[in-house]
Amino acid sequence: MASLHPTTPKIKLQSKKEKWSQFNYGRSLFKGHVKPYDVFMAEMLSELVSKKQVIAEYGCGDGIWLEYLAQKFPEKQFIGLEWNERLVEYAKEKRVKNLENVTIHQVDITEHCVDCDFLFALGVMEHFDNATSVVKNWVDHLAPNGFALITVPNLLHTIYVYFRHKIPLEKLEGKDEMIAGAYGFEWLWSHNTFLRKVMDTGLEVLLYQIVEESSERGQLIVAFKRADKKGLPTS
Repeated sequence: MASLHPTTPKIKLQSKKEKWSQFNYGRSLFKGHVKPYDVFMAEMLSELVSKKQVIAEYGCGDGIWLEYLAQKFPEKQFIGLEWNERLVEYAKEKRVKNLENVTIHQVDITEHCVDCDFLFALGVMEHFDNATSVVKNWVDHLAPNGFALITVPNLLHTIYVYFRHKIPLEKLEGKDEMIAGAYGFEWLWSHNTFLRKVMDTGLEVLLYQIVEESSERGQLIVAFKRADKKGLPTS
């Protein structure tokens, strides 16, 4: 069983946790207007999980993807890390209670990480002030040549930014990153900024893709751990 590791130095969570507690739970996969997104993510995650043995999800929420993947791959080990007590309780009681290949920890993921050979974080990285440092701690405990899948919102999706965050479009001109108030704190990054931040964690990008999720157009990266653990050179 993989054990938790405290990170050094500890990086405090920036998003307001009381905002996170408002998250809904209990959604079913492959239903309603998000079905195309669910199908896409299920195929993408399944392909990557099939190549690895120990899989960690950072910010696993109510365990919706852990449940799906653990049922599909009973021979694999799955680890979920989530701060929200309500979501962790739901995941343990409603989703993974009878799945022996899943362990969920209620921890602050800026302060803990776990050994694994594949990690994924869906809509999580953008909620940390020093996002690169947080994810680098995760990557440091990723096995050599391990894989990562990360999604974040898209600054260049102006309709999403305007209607969700109420940011006037003229303020987006020439911007590569911006702080918004969703859940108390959320980075919005352009494509190049997101790519650079991921590369600076010690990951080499294999795939970059825009992902449709209902009215959102998020950004997705699949990457592997570089042997040198070095980020991009700074100009």
